[in-house]
Amino acid sequence: MRCLMCSIATAVDDLLGRLKRLSLVWACAALIFATVPAGADDDQIALPERGGFSVEPYAGTAAVIGGTFVKEFSEVLTQNGTVGGLTFSTALGFDVPNRDFSDVYELPHEVGVQLNYGLSDVSEVFGGVSYMRATGKAFDALLFTFAGTIGGVPIATGSTFIGEFEDYQEFAANVGFRRFFDLEGPVKPFVGATFSVRKVSAIDLKFRHSSNGVRIDNVRFYAPSIAFASGLQVGMRYDINDWAVLGITTGLNYRTNLKEQDDDVVGFREFTNANNRGDVLDVPVSVRLTACF
Repeated sequence: MRCLMCSIATAVDDLLGRLKRLSLVWACAALIFATVPAGADDDQIALPERGGFSVEPYAGTAAVIGGTFVKEFSEVLTQNGTVGGLTFSTALGFDVPNRDFSDVYELPHEVGVQLNYGLSDVSEVFGGVSYMRATGKAFDALLFTFAGTIGGVPIATGSTFIGEFEDYQEFAANVGFRRFFDLEGPVKPFVGATFSVRKVSAIDLKFRHSSNGVRIDNVRFYAPSIAFASGLQVGMRYDINDWAVLGITTGLNYRTNLKEQDDDVVGFREFTNANNRGDVLDVPVSVRLTACF
């Protein structure tokens, strides 16, 4: 019961931490909106404008709510295997729990720019490019359930290998559609849909065992990947003047699987399944400035 309560408390603390970080983005956007006076209607821009173009740079983050970045497995070795050139003994057994993106990475940061084209006074299509980066953080990677050796060094039952991924980097090209509502006032809410093709850099994983100093560096985990993402958008724009508007956007995105890389893992049955997923379900939040030309 005590372990269960500890797990619940840890999960609540983690959720509160994520909400606190996201609230900073919303607070900044609210401050911007509050300090920009609403002008007269004839001094404000009407976006979208039928047949008109606008450019939209943006910056934001995302809260991960699903997906599997490291897939759960359990294995007891029946023969020698190697990871990163080090030999794992046949007496060694270990478990790996599911890990999503937020378990192994800090909150990501994303910047991008889009070109919008007005289909009518209430709808527009867009296309653009973006870059996302997230810093890896330490996590419990291999939980040993049997005694054994790694590279001739003893590993005790119940000990843990700590893992850390190198930085996640993603370049994406996206297209989408938005439909606006209530265009009479300076605040214009909208809904939309997006689709993107993304190029994700190779991701290596390093291990360390704190009790005996064993380290394994640069284990190839995910290969360079061409993957996809799709999602729904909701947000609003706020008229500033006759050439620009401020906006805030959120929604729900699903990023498809990455390409596994198993060249550094030999002699295992289940370990090679740990990188069979690499998908992400997230809630993005971004602040945008849209300018017509």
